Amino acid sequence: MDQKRLNLGYAIAGGLFVATAAIHAFVGGPEVNAPVQGSGLDPLVRAVSAVVWHALTALFVVFGVALLWTARRPSAALVWVVLAVSLAFVGLFLGVGIAALGSVWPMPQWVLFGGIAGVLVWGVRGGEIRE
Repeated sequence: MDQKRLNLGYAIAGGLFVATAAIHAFVGGPEVNAPVQGSGLDPLVRAVSAVVWHALTALFVVFGVALLWTARRPSAALVWVVLAVSLAFVGLFLGVGIAALGSVWPMPQWVLFGGIAGVLVWGVRGGEIRE
């Protein structure tokens, strides 16, 4: 792919991951992370939870930037890794939602990660445009 081509599927997925990072930090943070941090849980549990929370935010940013880069400079390995992680998130949200909450709707994040996976698959299947 030359520099005049853009894989729109990868670019959209990258943008969705950056948006996911913002939603995770600014909506999920106060809704989920803040109550955990303000709880009476053991300090070690709160610290590990904080690391995992912020690591996911960082992961979403890194995936987003990497996919935006890959939209112009293809990297099949990167795309397949991000796709696999996205599908793993879908499975986790669906499985834990059903097992722990009896429904997939209290944690609808699987829809977002499923959408990201969908546009990545579209990109793999040739979602390029010529500029």
